[in-house]
Amino acid sequence: MADFCAACSKKLFGDDGRDNDMKGITKQEDWEKGLSVVVLCEGCGLIQVDPEGNCVTKGCLCDGEEGHGLPCPYATTTEEST
Repeated sequence: MADFCAACSKKLFGDDGRDNDMKGITKQEDWEKGLSVVVLCEGCGLIQVDPEGNCVTKGCLCDGEEGHGLPCPYATTTEEST
């Protein structure tokens, strides 16, 4: 099954109540320590997500689209993670 970040989920499925697949993968307590989980979003590619499942990686495949590359002081770019 394909997994999507919050923005890709909204783009593909709209506001029909579908929860994004990445929500909760990064735990709030880890986020507050400067940690995030690296995941594969079928729309963005390899990204880091915040506790709400938002893409916080600058330079993802959807870079420049609303809801992608949200501010995160420690997230890497796709160039840094390859």
